[in-house]
Amino acid sequence: MKMRNKISMKKHVVLVICLILLFIIFIYLYFQEVSYELNYEINDISINERYDKDLKAYFFNIYYNDKNYELVSIEEYSNKRKLIEDIITSENDDEVCLSFKTNGINLYSICSNEEEYYMNNIANQEKFTTNDTYENININELDDKTYLLWNYHDFIYLNNNTKEKLTLFSKDIYNLSLIYAFDNYLLIPDYEQNYLFDKLYVIDTNRARINSINLRFDVYFDSYFLGNDKNDVYIYDLRENQEFYIDLDKEEIYTSKNQILVDGDWKNVTNQTFQNERPTFKNTKPYEITLKDSQLYLQTLDGKTTVRLTNREVSELIKVDNLNVYYISGDILYKYNPYDGEIALLQYSEWNFNHQNMVFIFD
Repeated sequence: MKMRNKISMKKHVVLVICLILLFIIFIYLYFQEVSYELNYEINDISINERYDKDLKAYFFNIYYNDKNYELVSIEEYSNKRKLIEDIITSENDDEVCLSFKTNGINLYSICSNEEEYYMNNIANQEKFTTNDTYENININELDDKTYLLWNYHDFIYLNNNTKEKLTLFSKDIYNLSLIYAFDNYLLIPDYEQNYLFDKLYVIDTNRARINSINLRFDVYFDSYFLGNDKNDVYIYDLRENQEFYIDLDKEEIYTSKNQILVDGDWKNVTNQTFQNERPTFKNTKPYEITLKDSQLYLQTLDGKTTVRLTNREVSELIKVDNLNVYYISGDILYKYNPYDGEIALLQYSEWNFNHQNMVFIFD
């Protein structure tokens, strides 16, 4: 009898363990990200919904009145499907706007007319108000970023906690044509040298600290940065047809094969391609923000249409951070996203005349 009870108890324990394991597997599979695509309708409006687990993005095609509204959402993965619950349409003359009630994600409103697609809040332009001033920079408000602003002889370092000058050169430099920003670093060659440089400045934006690296190879200013692989920064010398990489950890420069990094894979590149096409490191993104004819546009990956973001004439696209877009119009730096609209951040009179490589933004 005791033997039967022991066997029964063992079977019971095994059953419980199996059930627990099955539950764990179910939970794992239930919450695991998977790519999917499905089609459905709301009020006779056709919707194509797609999630790409590699890009970590949702894509939507909304078909209404013979038009295709293409949208993207950079949200945390949801195990729900048919994420659009309702579509609210608004029509005025030739203008049509769509807004959405969603479940599990955010989705911005979008409009169209006979000529183009554009964001619903495109006309909501914020006026600049000066709340503070530092080194001729007017400050309205700052988000949680760190800003480096070039004034020809210093970088003005600004964030919500610090305002200070970082001085690099003893003379004014009006055009920093060769410069590279990534993560929390900004790399600037020694512009007090001519034609060639063998010294590189590195600004650590986390600590507002300047470090210099002496290079054992001379590099022509007629070069361009290709990108970075972790803390190895690659540069191609167009005069010498030579690729280098700078190891910021070892503070050393090395020659490299002619390669670029595309979606994590190294691709061989000829000198002719470097000279003619100027390729750089690339990772496929779910959307692209472009500046064309002084207008800013968003286009989803493989999308057929573009969506205009602002009515302002834009002189420089500074940074794209998720769906936050930073740009200069006139002498003002703006931040835009399709949910909150436009925010006026900083004003500097020199941006009316010179705006290339004058502003760098870091997390």
